[in-house]
Amino acid sequence: MKFDSRKPVDILRWAAPVKLNRKDLRRPDTSVNGPEAPKAVGPMLGPDGKPVIGMDGRIVMVDAEGKPIHGDGAPGNSKSKNGGGPKKRFQKKTKQVFKVPETTRQLRKEERYPWVMEDATGTEMWVGKMEEVAKAETQAFFMPASNNTFKFVPAHRWYKFQKKPNYHIPNLEEAEALVCRYTFMHRSSLQFPRWL
Repeated sequence: MKFDSRKPVDILRWAAPVKLNRKDLRRPDTSVNGPEAPKAVGPMLGPDGKPVIGMDGRIVMVDAEGKPIHGDGAPGNSKSKNGGGPKKRFQKKTKQVFKVPETTRQLRKEERYPWVMEDATGTEMWVGKMEEVAKAETQAFFMPASNNTFKFVPAHRWYKFQKKPNYHIPNLEEAEALVCRYTFMHRSSLQFPRWL
């Protein structure tokens, strides 16, 4: 691994403990227990006042907001995939299939989420992605061994770590306030700059 930075990076100065794990950065961090599963409040009632029975033969339950809850605890609608409309006639579909070697498939599965190295406070967060596999074939290490010798150890994978940008993305209300403030300041011009 290498840190892609112009400044020197000293991990020993980071707040302990320093963690290195794979993480999906698009998902917001939740509490230690994870996101709360929706709780069923009661059965969904149809227009006739009777409980609605789902595709699996069980009664469809709803949460506090009135959204249906499936058996796996995930909220969603209880309608079938085609929306309950008229069924389409069977149509032949062709699909071109390309065989992918099992090693490539396994590598893609492992590298689905990037490596994230972060300190305890969250101020230092570095995201590592694997560089091309061919580059790893040219990298190796000399590791000290017994009897004043070195072992030649090839690197199987080479990761480049970049610091995660620390900028704030405004939510809808904040963005509208920015636009209103900008239009109030510049009434004569209705063109917004690119950064806005």
